Amino acid sequence: MAMSGLGGVIAGAVGKQIVSKLGEYAASEVSLQWRYREEVLELGEKMKDVEAVLGDADERSRRQGRQGGRVYERWLAKFKRVAYDVEDVLDELDANELISKTQSKVSFWFSRHNQLLQRVTMPHKMKKVMNKIDKIKEEGSSELNLVPREARGQGNRNNETFAANWNGDGIKTGMAGRVIEKEKIISLLLTSEEADRNISIIPVVGLGGIGKTTLVESVLADKRVNVFDVSVWVHVSKQFDLSKIGRAILKSLNSNINNLSDCTMQFLSDNLTKELATRRYLIVLDDLCEEDGNNLEELKMLQHGRKGSRIIVTTRNQSVVQCLRTGFLANQWKICPIPESEVINLDVLNPDDCWELMKQRAFGPGDDQSSLEEIGKQIAGKCGGLPLVANALGQVMSERKNVGAWEDIRDTKVDLGLRDQKETLERLMLSYYHMEPEFKMCFTYLATFPKGFVMHRNRLIQQWNALGYINSRHDGQRCINYLLGMSFLRIPGSTSVNPSPLHFKAPTKLVMHDLVHDLASIIVLDEFIDLDATKSASWNKARYCRHAQLTNFKNDPEVFKYIPGKLRSLQFRDLGGRQLPKKAFSRSKYIRVLDLSGHSANGQSAPSSVVLPSSINQLKLIRYLDATCLPITSLPKYFHALQNMETLILSNCFLETLPDSICRLTKLCYLDLSGSSGLGKLLASLGELSQLFFLNLSGCSILQQLPESICELTCLHHLDMSDCCALQKLPDKFGGLLKLSFLNLSGCSKLTKLPDNVSFPCLEHLNLSSCHELENLPIDFGHLQKLEFMNLSGCYKVPLLPVSFCNLII
Repeated sequence: MAMSGLGGVIAGAVGKQIVSKLGEYAASEVSLQWRYREEVLELGEKMKDVEAVLGDADERSRRQGRQGGRVYERWLAKFKRVAYDVEDVLDELDANELISKTQSKVSFWFSRHNQLLQRVTMPHKMKKVMNKIDKIKEEGSSELNLVPREARGQGNRNNETFAANWNGDGIKTGMAGRVIEKEKIISLLLTSEEADRNISIIPVVGLGGIGKTTLVESVLADKRVNVFDVSVWVHVSKQFDLSKIGRAILKSLNSNINNLSDCTMQFLSDNLTKELATRRYLIVLDDLCEEDGNNLEELKMLQHGRKGSRIIVTTRNQSVVQCLRTGFLANQWKICPIPESEVINLDVLNPDDCWELMKQRAFGPGDDQSSLEEIGKQIAGKCGGLPLVANALGQVMSERKNVGAWEDIRDTKVDLGLRDQKETLERLMLSYYHMEPEFKMCFTYLATFPKGFVMHRNRLIQQWNALGYINSRHDGQRCINYLLGMSFLRIPGSTSVNPSPLHFKAPTKLVMHDLVHDLASIIVLDEFIDLDATKSASWNKARYCRHAQLTNFKNDPEVFKYIPGKLRSLQFRDLGGRQLPKKAFSRSKYIRVLDLSGHSANGQSAPSSVVLPSSINQLKLIRYLDATCLPITSLPKYFHALQNMETLILSNCFLETLPDSICRLTKLCYLDLSGSSGLGKLLASLGELSQLFFLNLSGCSILQQLPESICELTCLHHLDMSDCCALQKLPDKFGGLLKLSFLNLSGCSKLTKLPDNVSFPCLEHLNLSSCHELENLPIDFGHLQKLEFMNLSGCYKVPLLPVSFCNLII
């Protein structure tokens, strides 16, 4: 079975998502109130009919190759666009129903959501999308003779959890065939300090996906290398940004240095010299690709560490090592690679080692391997000796432990028609093709982030949810665990050889392997576009794109005339605090995710204040808005019209007050106001946000008290009030937050007591560090049966803990 086109892969995932959504709407009470219930039911049946023949179109596309299969690829692309149009109509119906419930009759009559207008336009939209489905259905059956196919067997699945393999320190594990290389690196790191006259560079060289990063992570996780004063990990990738490298290292060395984003290279050099001079350091420069010797010479900022300091460089190119070996620093024995004979050159794994890696993921304790082992070894032979491919296939195989499914994986052939890294990407594509369908859309969305971008777990899950790819936070965490198990996501390298005592059940930050990013980018080639504002006139070719990032915005309002009208997510990468025009989003009514948090890449200073454009109120489908670090002092007047808003991130903004109407955002479940140093009080009606589960108030330094209504947030799971240094007391009924699992009050230096009768039956994490004035703990704290972590450091006035605390881990 050959595989060439990608249309079926992504179209199938989109189709399943939309058909599932139609089924949910048809069965829900909400749809009963729509005037279009019958049309929605009919839409569902039509979409099911078309989705049933997707497998046949995909099979023919793959079997007939890149030339003969193009007609099926075009049909699949048409289906995908129609499926998106169906979802847009559904979401509009839902949004209109929600708006009609929340607006007064007068304001509703005069608003742009006028009910009469909707009665005129919605039937037309429903008819139009029905006609599109009929047309594509007819084309599939009459012209292409497509017939329904049974879905491939999924085998045994565990719908409850997908376990990724990481250890307690948050560092990815799971290697095979690299014991010799690991011991060699450790030996090079531990060469006696007295024998060293320089700072040594230890290069680890090998193909992409061969396991360089995993190998080095396993070295850092080894207790034998704890001899270094500090360990820092920097992901470099293709763009050699010396300032970024310097900032990352300096931030790890001294977290108290602020405003690094706007600092000069001289500032970085001076402070690195100061911080490194007295330390024996271990710095990892992961995925270094720079081959310009002059640029590499600028690493001289790292020459001031103590003797015995080490730099590990992972790279795909031997020429990078040669450049490091011939420059001034090497000639002066300041910073020099180890002898050429000692360089760690990673070869591909043999099939047996690949099979060992795959078995670690594919089988659980007690699984019968006899009927599958021979097929598994045959699949291992398709890995090309790359651990990245072996891990990915092993995870996929773990969910389909039957002979038929494994034979399907073994017999699938991939031909992407590529030139660069052709074989590696085609091997990875095999694992994506057989990935759990429910996670495919989540994975391909990761291509919208730049290479090496560190993603925050909670925000990523909220974006997936906003786009309709998942139905719950639990689904989002399952997907992350699954992608970690495939090695499609990984946990960033440790920044300290002495990890924090705080261990989360799941990582909070994630990155994507560069090769995996390349794969995702190929899959969503017609879905995502990088919108360079200096070339906006050429954007018309992107009219069907659903996701975009905007770069090089230069305050030109004409840019927004060319933004594709069907976008569902738009992320600004270098907004730099610039003012957006009032009509910036007037043509973007389908946006669900809007990220305005992108910082200027050229160090431009931001204006004193920015006003969110009034056209943002027209985004009635928006569910996620991130305005981190934008200097906004207030929200638009009719901001409450965004009734679908679920995630609102206003971190490090200049907000001094919140409008009362924000509490009318009835779907809001994630609110981040951290760093709002001018916010003196919260709304008395805060308790009306009945769906709120995440609230971050950290760094609200002049906030003195919380409204009593905060105790009415019955869904609240996560509350962060760290560094609210003016906070003096908590509401008396604060202990009534029965679902609270995370509470951070660290740095609340004026807080003298906690309310009595605090039960918190679900509390797992409690941080009271640096609450200097706290005098005692409620006796009920000893009954926090689910508590896993508690920090009381710096609580100087708290007496010895009561006997009831003896079962808690402090």
